[in-house]
Amino acid sequence: MKSTNISLLLLVLLFLVLTACSAAGAADSTAATGGNGGDPAEASSLVTATNSSSETAVRPANWSDASHSSDVEPNYDVVFPDDKVNQITITIAPDDWAAMQTNLVELLGEPGQQNQRRGGFAPPQAGEQMQPPAGDMGDMADRMPPGGMVPGDMEQGGMAPGGISFLSENPMWVSATITFNGQTWTNVGVRYKGNSSLQTGWRSGSNKLPFKLDFDEFEDEYPEINNQRFFGFKQLSLANGFADDTYMRDALTYDLLAEAGLVAAETAFYEVILDYGAGPVNLGIYIAIEVVDDTVVERVFGSDEGNIYEGDGAGAALAAGTFDQIAASFQKENNEDAADWSDLEALYTVLHADERTADPAAWRADLETFFDVDNFLKWLALSAVLQHWDAYGNMSHNFYLYNNPETGQLTWISWDHNQVLGGMPGNAMGGFAGAVVGRLPDVPGDAAAELPGGPGEIVGRQGGMGGFGSVSLDKADVGDNWPLIRYLLDDPVYAARYLEALAAVDVLFDADELAAQYQAWADLLAPYVIAEKGETVWETAVQQLITRTYEQDQAVSDFLAAR
Repeated sequence: MKSTNISLLLLVLLFLVLTACSAAGAADSTAATGGNGGDPAEASSLVTATNSSSETAVRPANWSDASHSSDVEPNYDVVFPDDKVNQITITIAPDDWAAMQTNLVELLGEPGQQNQRRGGFAPPQAGEQMQPPAGDMGDMADRMPPGGMVPGDMEQGGMAPGGISFLSENPMWVSATITFNGQTWTNVGVRYKGNSSLQTGWRSGSNKLPFKLDFDEFEDEYPEINNQRFFGFKQLSLANGFADDTYMRDALTYDLLAEAGLVAAETAFYEVILDYGAGPVNLGIYIAIEVVDDTVVERVFGSDEGNIYEGDGAGAALAAGTFDQIAASFQKENNEDAADWSDLEALYTVLHADERTADPAAWRADLETFFDVDNFLKWLALSAVLQHWDAYGNMSHNFYLYNNPETGQLTWISWDHNQVLGGMPGNAMGGFAGAVVGRLPDVPGDAAAELPGGPGEIVGRQGGMGGFGSVSLDKADVGDNWPLIRYLLDDPVYAARYLEALAAVDVLFDADELAAQYQAWADLLAPYVIAEKGETVWETAVQQLITRTYEQDQAVSDFLAAR
């Protein structure tokens, strides 16, 4: 009798265990399918995510693989359209917004005040003289060349190496919600970005500051968004149109870079709505720019396994005496675990080798082992035509280098072009400063016959921010403190290649075609920009860009004809 009771008890216990396991399995199935009785078609909004620690989390209810997953190719048609203005809303919690402002006060001083920053100075506004840094130089000392900034260098070819950065570190990230085309992305990283564009906007007290978005910045804190993307893009850069009332100069330059066969980011126009707890505020037009180390390198080269560096600081000039500053001046954007800048150090060593003057042919061969010279000369020619003063040759920033594993060469990648062709707000500081007379090196032998017009005096033009930067076509006013320009153009072979590149750019830089493109963009942007800046400012800015384009088209033709 006791044995029978025990057997029955064991059977009951076994039944209960099996029932519990079945119920748990059903609950897991329901959770994985969104409570739809196992119908996969109804379950796409609730899927599991696995983070780096192998924990699982339920995806946000709005998640869609096509728009949120990292398993899809970047959708350029949606994110970077050619024929429309996208609208995006950034919603930031009030506490996070307050933290962003406090952080920027620490980095730049109180909004609306000048020269409050650590390690920087305010760029001169119309009618102002350049102001020296106030108080402690702080981190700025690490960005200066040996011996500091030399006024003579500014007069003879731009600011000395170590172009000024107003920030000692990047601003903080906070979490935000992004809304676009009726869809939402949660816990997206957002921070301020930029240099002059950020400092000048902050100084004016404007909320229209440049932003950077990173869609999985906070995936460790929120594993449900692990590997979150925006139609295949991890990051977006949102430029605020600083120094360009047309909002066209970045798009123009990247298009020309691509047409010239150079590495170029994609761009698009966005209307940005910001809500930080006081209701939505329309910030107006921004330029969305594809981030180099996110998708640009992989799209262009087919891989991003090589080192990607962003140049910013004295060592980025690669001038004599800056070898020890290379690591501090070239931020690694990938392969961070490999603390090795040997490829850049090799470039520096070859660049300054005695063979440059003792055996130029050997020097060129060694240099081209480590550096894509032709790519750089094409960029140099295009930047000269565009009067891109805020770049190498005046400022040691606004470029990347990618070590292409297929060639072993470092490839130049241009960045930040809002001030080309005389761009400044209202063109207040964009006039020509006059003519610069210079000379490319005499070219001996048969090479001289290949140059249009042969060696001799040539006339370039200088402009940009009130003549603050060199934008001469011949680059004769650029000194040894920018050796990638001076040393290359002092070499007769490279000088000839530069002129060939300049002639090729002259074909691309067709004022009639560019004016037609400006008109197409104007048709898109006019309603937005007029609402923000007024009709007079808008029409004046567009006309000034058109005028400068025609002037420069003619100047380049005249320059080449004189050769």
